[in-house]
Amino acid sequence: MTIRNKLYVGFGLFICLATAFSIFAYKELFSITLKLHLVETVDNINNTILEVRRYEKNFLLYKDETSINELKGYLVTLKQNSGASQEEIINEIGRDRYDLMFNSIKEYEVFLNKVISNYRSQSEQLTTFRDEGRAVERRLTGGMLDKFLVIRRYEKNLLLYKDKNTFQIFEKAFLNAGLNGIAVKYHEHAVRLYELFRDEAFCIDKLRLKAREVQSLTETLSRNTREHIDRTVKMTMRLLLAALLTVVILGSLVNRELVMSISGPIRKLQEMTKNVAMGDFSKCIEVKGNDELASLECSFNDMESKLKESMNSLELTIKRLHEKQAQLVEAEKRASIGILAAGIAHEINNPLTSVLTFSNLMLEQMPEDDPRRGRLQMMAKETARASNIVRQLLSFAKETPVTLVKTDVNQPVREIIDSLVARDAFKDIELTTDLSDGLPEISADPARLGQVVMNMMLNALHAITPPGGIHVLTRLKDGFVEILFSDTGCGIPRENTGKIFDPFFTTKDAIKGTGLGLAVSYGIIKQHSGEIDVESAVGKGSTFIVRLPVNG
Repeated sequence: MTIRNKLYVGFGLFICLATAFSIFAYKELFSITLKLHLVETVDNINNTILEVRRYEKNFLLYKDETSINELKGYLVTLKQNSGASQEEIINEIGRDRYDLMFNSIKEYEVFLNKVISNYRSQSEQLTTFRDEGRAVERRLTGGMLDKFLVIRRYEKNLLLYKDKNTFQIFEKAFLNAGLNGIAVKYHEHAVRLYELFRDEAFCIDKLRLKAREVQSLTETLSRNTREHIDRTVKMTMRLLLAALLTVVILGSLVNRELVMSISGPIRKLQEMTKNVAMGDFSKCIEVKGNDELASLECSFNDMESKLKESMNSLELTIKRLHEKQAQLVEAEKRASIGILAAGIAHEINNPLTSVLTFSNLMLEQMPEDDPRRGRLQMMAKETARASNIVRQLLSFAKETPVTLVKTDVNQPVREIIDSLVARDAFKDIELTTDLSDGLPEISADPARLGQVVMNMMLNALHAITPPGGIHVLTRLKDGFVEILFSDTGCGIPRENTGKIFDPFFTTKDAIKGTGLGLAVSYGIIKQHSGEIDVESAVGKGSTFIVRLPVNG
């Protein structure tokens, strides 16, 4: 992009941002306008439901036709207002709540009609009931009349309280008076009148329940609508603030980018020119874009490309020389350790043999109860351990040729494990194997491979505080036959994992090892062109992985 086009893009970006923010702000303001219309509708609904409740109270109190007509008129208005903005209301409170509100209004109207019908039936039944009571009074005389007058007092309580308890008292008094044959119709009218009272109470409860449901839902609708408007206003304010900040920040960034896209490459070219003048050809300019400055940068990079290739070739040669030098130093170090170990072993092997031989002879000739026998046994034991260390040193130092034959890796593994199971040291160790069948034969020295297995098993044994477990697994993976030795021992700290294959490095007690077992095993595996890795976690155990190439 040319510099002129960059300027066009920078100003065009501001125009696009301003247009996007304007459209979004207009959309939100239009949404607020719609919500205000909905608020007006919701307020009408709330006012209407308040009027319905007010005339409901008047109707239940006075039972006049005026209250009934006003109440029905406001119910019609409530249904019209609820259906006027149906989609907007559904969006605010959901389809389920809207249906519940509309159905509650309908059910309210149903129960209202039942209450009205009940009141009219009560009025007719009450007139008949009272007329029948007066007729019974005219037919009675003496004591029966007195009893019936008492029943008429309970009748007044029934008409006043209209509850179950009062009716039961009335019923009991009527039965005790013995008027069943005289006032049968009077009693039947009383029962029907009580049933109307009971239906009235039930319908009024339902009426009030439905009214509260409608009122609660309309209040929720009103609250949700106002909260929506409040959120929209706040979001619009935040949008305007964000737009201002975006314009300021983006304007600064765009202007800075424009300046840097022009002055930056020029400054880099100036610095690179100085470096080339001083003989530094290791750096090149990163070409960005395809403007006039980018073309100049490409020309500069082409100028120094061949010099850079020469420098890279020289660096690669030096790196290879360093690697060869490190290999020579490592080989020299191991050779020096081997010469030193061989010299020490030859010097002390003969004296140790003599001491061990004469110690054993003295033990054979010494009585069992001699107090010196324990010390002599300790001397023989420690001499044998020293002799074993010497043999390991000789094995480590001596470059014994490896005799490679086609070998099934499971055979030496199985033989060594079978020989170790009988030892007392493995008595409390759970030793398990998982030797894969059908592994390809490898070129290896079975005896040396058995030595590696022995060292690995003893190393695992020394890491475990009984009871514990050792698991040996063989498998084929990525062109290598692998032998895995897993133990439940103490594990190896991370800082020691790079040292465990060094000669004489050990964290074991003096009676458990010398630090040569893993070093010897490492050398044997390297002679087989293989690898040894270790995975360990302190307190959980270790896994040593021996890899031997299939085509080694």
